[in-house]
Amino acid sequence: MATLQIIPFAQRGEFRIVREGPAVVGPCVLLVAGSPTVDLPLDCKAFHFTTASVQSVFRELQQLMVGGHHSVRVDAIVTVPASEDVLRAVKQLAEVDAEAMLRFVLAYSLTQDGYRCTALLRHIVAADRSLFDFVHNHRLEHWPVSRYADTLGLSQRKFNELFKDKFGVSVKHWLLAQRLEHAKLLLETSPKKIIDVALESGFGNAAHFSDRFRRHFGVSPRGVRENTHSYGNHAPVQRLTKGKVL
Repeated sequence: MATLQIIPFAQRGEFRIVREGPAVVGPCVLLVAGSPTVDLPLDCKAFHFTTASVQSVFRELQQLMVGGHHSVRVDAIVTVPASEDVLRAVKQLAEVDAEAMLRFVLAYSLTQDGYRCTALLRHIVAADRSLFDFVHNHRLEHWPVSRYADTLGLSQRKFNELFKDKFGVSVKHWLLAQRLEHAKLLLETSPKKIIDVALESGFGNAAHFSDRFRRHFGVSPRGVRENTHSYGNHAPVQRLTKGKVL
């Protein structure tokens, strides 16, 4: 799901790329919020980025952002004048490293039109569900870390950095703890078979699940089941909150 489009626009003159939208004057770089249908010349290409991708560079650009953005109207399309050299650099970076291109374009745009670009970026980051909500909602899927990163449009390295910076633990560690706590809850509160508990908690097979469970809790899944006399006696599952894991 694209939430930001970056469009290097080399044509000179005034154009209307979105029906009933504002006219844009080229040459320029266009920042388009959301995913409206844009009518572009054949030799013009739009590059799409998710909210997670924008979040990945958002903090790095804080020093370039301008305060007082609440009084600035958020435009769905921001036109940033650009020279041929800038447009050429954008296209060359896009061919090599999309994230580097995103960082370059946003940094350049903030130096050219700080108020409107700051308002647009903050709107994009705040408007969509967060990266962390997505991970929490899908924590029990039998997915490797790379699957979460790919779905969010991030490299695995950047995804791990963002998550650890926010919660103080790696994605892999947090997911494992979440799945084991959920499995323990099921063992204590339901009569489900151990293999079913393992699968429902995001593990691919019972052997791997039992090994991880024993290392984490110091007792086997079967031991928890045998020692449970009341379905109401169990520990709470961890929850994500901003800045920490509970």
